[in-house]
Amino acid sequence: MLPRMTSYAGNFEDVLLRRAFHDQADGFYVDVGAYDPVDGSVTKHFYDLGWRGINVEPDPAPFARLLADRPGDINLNLALSDREGTLRLFSAEGAAHPSVDPRMITGWFGARPEDVRPVDLPAITLAALCDHHVPAGRAIDFLKVDVEAHEYEVLVGNDWTRWRPRVLVVESWEHERWEPILRDASYHFTLFDGINRVYVRGEDAHLIPRLSVPVNQTDNFGLHPYAPFEGIGPQALRLARWIHRRAERNPRLASIARACIGRLAG
Repeated sequence: MLPRMTSYAGNFEDVLLRRAFHDQADGFYVDVGAYDPVDGSVTKHFYDLGWRGINVEPDPAPFARLLADRPGDINLNLALSDREGTLRLFSAEGAAHPSVDPRMITGWFGARPEDVRPVDLPAITLAALCDHHVPAGRAIDFLKVDVEAHEYEVLVGNDWTRWRPRVLVVESWEHERWEPILRDASYHFTLFDGINRVYVRGEDAHLIPRLSVPVNQTDNFGLHPYAPFEGIGPQALRLARWIHRRAERNPRLASIARACIGRLAG
């Protein structure tokens, strides 16, 4: 069994990816639609292990958090698309992510139409991003794409003959439209986790079995919101035993200690 880990990702994507890459000391990722550096982050676990990568986030508020929390990463406040230029996105207060489609903001995130606001951002292609920012000679271990119905434009904007991330995790909006791009580039579909579709490039077919089974208890992980509390039970049990050993001359204290031990152990 792998060592205990804390999962930060919204759907345990980091747990699945840890299974694929647990036997390498460091690596490189590209996170398109990175959002927050901690809450819901697919890359936080890997950053803490010493991995580094590129975070692309068009929303200025989470981008500011990325700048503060990820000094070792390359953080870019822009959008990816199928051509370079300007891309109009839509957002609203309370919407987790901007989208090219305002119906995503009102429908999926429940914003009122009058609260939806447009914002124009510089846009580049995935190929240009890699050309300009991936260090020379560095392989991309995994690419995550979460762009709220703009996946086709992001994926078609790559040169799959030159930039071949080993593993892809792509949110599955309209996958019938963009999946042929990946099939033609010799990527193998391995798993649908209910939100994302996972792919492995043909050159790394040995990773397919690791990424074909849903995340489960054998992956040995806890959730980030509860991580501070994981050690409380054992610590309280040790304290109760310590009190019991020293309560021989105080029957009342001994009784309390026995009750505590019984509850914690049970």
